Amino acid sequence: MFQYIYPRFQKKRLLRAEMLEQLRDYPKTIVNLILKETADGIVSGCGLTWENEELTVGPGMVSRHGQLYLMNDAQTVPCKAEDRIKYLKIRFGKEREETGFVAGTGEIILENQKADSSCEMELCRFRLQNGARLRCRYENFEDYSTEYDTVNLIHVPYAAEGKSTMAPGLLKQYAGELLAAGASDVMDVTFAMNILAQDGRVSLDYILLYLERRLNRKPDGRDKKEVYLALLELLKGQGPGNWDDKGKKRQNNREIMLV
Repeated sequence: MFQYIYPRFQKKRLLRAEMLEQLRDYPKTIVNLILKETADGIVSGCGLTWENEELTVGPGMVSRHGQLYLMNDAQTVPCKAEDRIKYLKIRFGKEREETGFVAGTGEIILENQKADSSCEMELCRFRLQNGARLRCRYENFEDYSTEYDTVNLIHVPYAAEGKSTMAPGLLKQYAGELLAAGASDVMDVTFAMNILAQDGRVSLDYILLYLERRLNRKPDGRDKKEVYLALLELLKGQGPGNWDDKGKKRQNNREIMLV
């Protein structure tokens, strides 16, 4: 049967061990049920900003191996221009047991090496040139793949059912531009509306199925860059002449001829 039980603390009543166990077990049980079929990745938050040669990661939650890691306060790491690809990632330590508790930690680091999936999770990558500012905002969908001076979120895993999926902001940008381009294919419209209805949080399998039906080929879901490029191909194919070389929608200029 369904039920809820929580302890009541009252004056002059003994504090029993089972009351404390309920406080301990109830939130953990909820988390376990929510994450039961959820792949590793960012659950929420972890927004990025750059200022004065410092990269800041906002508060957030990440899921890894069925455990929910919380970061309540923003954390900043030094980030100077080096004109080489840098990787911002979380490095997870081994679970430790001490008197009275069990704990797991994830340290935010900025290095030159890609994230090691056995103990690390990527938060972004970028190549910052000398004298430039690191951008964390995007002009359009294609801007997400800009090589220099722009935070790249294409490879970042986000928690979702089944497999880790792509950044919700990236997918919402795609959906918005797809509809703005006048997409008429029922599959395109349905895909875009589902993304917007779910605030960008859709499963990777759903994205791959959409691409397979629209392109007659299925990208390798392990390579999110390939998935992104397939989406970009579809977006640029929404009507001849609708997009310029920078991925921006052309304006419809009408010419009037006087006779």
